[in-house]
Amino acid sequence: MRKILFVIFSIFILSFKAQVNAPSFRCISCNAAGDLKLTWVIPPDPSNQFLRYDIYKGITPGSLSYLGSVATYSINNFTDLSVGNTQSFYFYVKTISTVGASTVASRSSDTLRSIYLNVSGVNVASLLYNNLHIPQLPTSGSSFNVYREHPVGVWANVNNTTATSYSETISICSVKYNYQIQLSDNSGCVSSSNINGGSFFDQTPPTSPVLDSVSVDLGGQSHLGWNPSPSPDCIGYIIYQQNGGGAWINIDTVFGINNTVYTNTNVIGSSTSVNYCVAPLDSCKNLGLQTQDQNTIFLSGKYDICSRTAKLHWKAYKNLQGGILKYNVYCSVNSAAYTLIGTTTTDTNFVHQNLVPGKNYCYMVRVFNNALNITSSSNPRCFVASAPPASSFAYVQTATVDFLQNIYVTIFADTTKACNGFNIYKSEDGINFKNVAYMKYSGTSHYYYVDTEVSAKQKNYFYKATVLDSCGNERYTSNVGKTILLKVKNDTQKYFSNNLSWDNYTTWLGGVSGYYIYRVINEVPETTPITFVPFGVTTYTDNVEDIVTESGKVGYYVQAVENFGNPYGLAGISNSNIGDAYVEANIYVPNAFTPEGENRIWLPKAQFVEKSDYHVMVFDRWGAKMFETNDDTKGWNGDGKEQGTYVYIIQYKNSRGEYIEIKGPVTMIR
Repeated sequence: MRKILFVIFSIFILSFKAQVNAPSFRCISCNAAGDLKLTWVIPPDPSNQFLRYDIYKGITPGSLSYLGSVATYSINNFTDLSVGNTQSFYFYVKTISTVGASTVASRSSDTLRSIYLNVSGVNVASLLYNNLHIPQLPTSGSSFNVYREHPVGVWANVNNTTATSYSETISICSVKYNYQIQLSDNSGCVSSSNINGGSFFDQTPPTSPVLDSVSVDLGGQSHLGWNPSPSPDCIGYIIYQQNGGGAWINIDTVFGINNTVYTNTNVIGSSTSVNYCVAPLDSCKNLGLQTQDQNTIFLSGKYDICSRTAKLHWKAYKNLQGGILKYNVYCSVNSAAYTLIGTTTTDTNFVHQNLVPGKNYCYMVRVFNNALNITSSSNPRCFVASAPPASSFAYVQTATVDFLQNIYVTIFADTTKACNGFNIYKSEDGINFKNVAYMKYSGTSHYYYVDTEVSAKQKNYFYKATVLDSCGNERYTSNVGKTILLKVKNDTQKYFSNNLSWDNYTTWLGGVSGYYIYRVINEVPETTPITFVPFGVTTYTDNVEDIVTESGKVGYYVQAVENFGNPYGLAGISNSNIGDAYVEANIYVPNAFTPEGENRIWLPKAQFVEKSDYHVMVFDRWGAKMFETNDDTKGWNGDGKEQGTYVYIIQYKNSRGEYIEIKGPVTMIR
């Protein structure tokens, strides 16, 4: 029994080893006609047992039926005609061989499923397809190749994917696309799907560009700039402007994907801030989304006549790419080039001060982003600086020292225009002035100021005036009037000579003609000058020998006289301070006299003493008063007294005001 079983088993093993294996089924390809071509790798047949290849087909993996045979061992393919463009089919292959007198079928090959492609969509082509085998054959490529036909007869690989679906957005207005899916095998064959496609339409709007900036030029025209749309089928851009009610109005179209600038020749940017945006347009007339809107910088402002300032305000820039770093404010004066006068960060107000009346000022504002690579400029805003009415000039007609040694300033002013008044300024060095008085405008041409806070005998003083307009601003400044400082000194070598020196008066529009010199005797100014010297002469020596009987104090003042040619028709005069010369008092006292001889009268001779304070007394040796007088012209005749020695006392006040007393003996001889 064991021998019988062993023989049967051996025969079975031998017969199994002798049959030809199933081919290695690798590819199913579909051609344009829908024919399905199956390709396999031929199995080894060393014993020439091959009879045929049987092909099985079905629409489900578990119900395949016989389709046909290939009787030639060397043929590795089979074509199923005109069926692959309707659905997917399952196939496997068996090898039929002879073993002895028997016909033996191999096991079936891997069951492969033809790749069926389904395409749908209008503006998006959606592709769905199945895998050739699950799991993927180890000999298959790692991904599916998606091919597209356009134009007819031209195929291009548009994608590689491991997925069993693919979609692409249509970017051409109207187009017919065919697709096919292919999967390669390392044996060299390629599985391919049916060819499927359709007519598609671009319904996807183009991608919006980025609006770079909007600016206003000096003429009020608005300029827009943006980056090109990244959508290749963009053919142009719609320009929108927002009206006063907030609605967006199509104002123009720019054609060409790279035409990315636009100028609105309407000068509305000079009168208001304008919002703009841009929308892309493609070849299918699909309109993309509007860009983020941006507004022009509208610069407004007003001129303040009293403060002489331009007060500027502008509409803040909205949605600047890269954020706002700063606003620069520029100014042009009398049509000159614009120059930077200030910078703000977030503030949209700026004040420009100290404008000069009569000049034309134009301003513009420019915003900068944080990277300093994008800017936008405002409209210009211009003012002609003006000033309120005011006298067109003030003139220091004279600055003179009066006899009380105060300084008297005369201002001559324009009366053709009313003003607020005048400020009077004073200086001791001609450089640093301080305001010492305000004089209200009264409609008259002359205004007078008396300065009592002076030391006119020690220093010069300078005066000027400014015109105040109706706002209280100082508009015009006068000339400077400088007082004359006179110095007088007695010549100790020439007892009766007094030396005078002074500086020139300044400034008259007619210049100085010369100087009159006056004496002041006993505190009383003389009305007649002692001399006149021309301009350029500033010294004089006065001989006082003819007034020796007077007090030793002699005063002087110098009077400057304006030359002809003053444009206002004025002729000014200016007095210096009174300069005093002190001649030292001198009294000659005789030490003897002879009442009955030649010198009958004892009379002291007094020079340059104050007559009103002169007092002479004579006493005998017992202290009895013999003589007394206050008259320097009266002497003592002895009054019949006996000869002998007497004592005199003389009291007087010198030219400096000092009280002096001298004593001494006097001898009377008979």
